[in-house]
Amino acid sequence: MKRFSLADIAGYLEGRLFGDPALWVNRIMPIEEAAPGDIAVVFDAKAAARIRESRASAFVLPMETDSATENMIRVTRPREAFVRLLHLFYPEPDRKFLIHDRAVVSSRADLGAGIFVGPGAIIEDDVIIDDGCRIHANVCVGQGSRIGEETEIFPNVTVYPGTIIGKRVRIHGGTVIGSDGFGYLPLDSGELEKIPQVGRVEIGDDVEIGANCTIDRATLGATRILAGVKIDNQVQIGHNSEIGQHCIIVGQTGISGSVRMGAHCVLAGQVGVSDHVELKPGTMVGAQSGVVRDIGPGRWAGYPAIPVIKALRAYHLLPELPDIHRRVRDLERRLREIEGEQ
Repeated sequence: MKRFSLADIAGYLEGRLFGDPALWVNRIMPIEEAAPGDIAVVFDAKAAARIRESRASAFVLPMETDSATENMIRVTRPREAFVRLLHLFYPEPDRKFLIHDRAVVSSRADLGAGIFVGPGAIIEDDVIIDDGCRIHANVCVGQGSRIGEETEIFPNVTVYPGTIIGKRVRIHGGTVIGSDGFGYLPLDSGELEKIPQVGRVEIGDDVEIGANCTIDRATLGATRILAGVKIDNQVQIGHNSEIGQHCIIVGQTGISGSVRMGAHCVLAGQVGVSDHVELKPGTMVGAQSGVVRDIGPGRWAGYPAIPVIKALRAYHLLPELPDIHRRVRDLERRLREIEGEQ
């Protein structure tokens, strides 16, 4: 791993340097785990209070934060500085451009320049993979799928036939794209007849999908994940849904079929969304909430999801409900007694 002088780092971050410009920094670490030779990023005044307990040799701090530490770099946006330092200390490894001899690639597939296909990967007929893509071990790309430039698909991902994936997409291990939507027709006999799922999944540019997610193909048409969407691990997205640009969906969220999410929505962990529901652009839904009707914009929470201000008031009352119930029963009893006396 490379090391950098404090002066190098300050110049890279365009920050103000205080202390020894020749100090060598070996790595970036959390403030609690840092050792001599490390640099730690402090995001706010609360974290700055722990600087004296840290063994780090240098710190990156917000401009307005007070600190008497000897070696520091002050920056305007510490979170952006943190991301830039990660890129500095942990650059992308050199890419290998090859098709492994244990990969199975159809002669009818169209592979671009500078791509990597790992061992055990299967590329079926009529697949198009554009320049610079990386298809890791044991990935299966189904017939007629298309994968855009610089996309990376990690081991053990399954891409069903006909899937369209944009540029610079990242799909993590174990995810399944394009499996059948969950659709059955109840028959008079009591049996369930499977409804053919003949649509596809379309994923826009710059999307990232976590591990062990499932995005179902449409019954007809397409299930769409628009550009810039970020999906955490273990998320289910049902058939014919559309996720708007730059939405964030956190782990273990379940989205039913035919849901419409506008741009820049956020679903926190374990949110459930009923079918045929619309979330307006900019809607934020708190963890473990249930969305059973059209909502948004703004912040929502609870089951069923209601505006967060009302939800907080309701949560405040929950511990008192047994006592309120008892008092209401007493009042009803007294009212009956009064009415009986009259």
